[in-house]
Amino acid sequence: MLENYEKAMGELHDRMSLLSMKLEKAMEDTWYALENKDLVLADKVYRGDQAINDLVRECMQKDLSISMLHDPVARDWRYLMATMKILSDIERIGDHCADICHYLIRMENLHHGLPLLPGLKEMYGVMSSMVSDVLTFYNSQEKTDVELMKDKDDIVDLAFDSLMEEISRQIAEHPEYARDYMSYVLIVKYVERMADHASNIADCIIYRDTSRIIV
Repeated sequence: MLENYEKAMGELHDRMSLLSMKLEKAMEDTWYALENKDLVLADKVYRGDQAINDLVRECMQKDLSISMLHDPVARDWRYLMATMKILSDIERIGDHCADICHYLIRMENLHHGLPLLPGLKEMYGVMSSMVSDVLTFYNSQEKTDVELMKDKDDIVDLAFDSLMEEISRQIAEHPEYARDYMSYVLIVKYVERMADHASNIADCIIYRDTSRIIV
């Protein structure tokens, strides 16, 4: 019985590691597509979101089966509970990669050739580092510095406010490009939400490792 339990936990860990790799690849491809206006890659990310969602659901089912069929010890129970919540945040980050690519395609199909918003690359970079860090912390089971995550999330929030002001200014000056900039509003909002999900994952890892609930 113990052997089956340990095997199931190992399988869940392996699937979560695979999911993390797929998510980081989707995020990397999303930025490359956005920066280089690569619509072929954007379409690939958009269509590939279902594979991430399927893997998320597979991990959820395995997590639930371990909880129901075995008798996890306290730390493993926290691991399973935290993983279930983390999976929801991972799924949303993957969805937002697809959303960004969808609006990139929509914007580029207008053929106005607008440049990237100033500051968007830096904002995406901070958000991406947050996601990469929390996935590493989760899979390696190292302790995370939740305060650092909060600091980075604050940086993303400030960038979001600045970019919203820039978009408003551009719409006022170039109303003929309003549809393009409305797509940018959504893209920037998705980046901000991805950082929020990364912060949520950090909180779940703290709970997993210490049983402390971050509010």
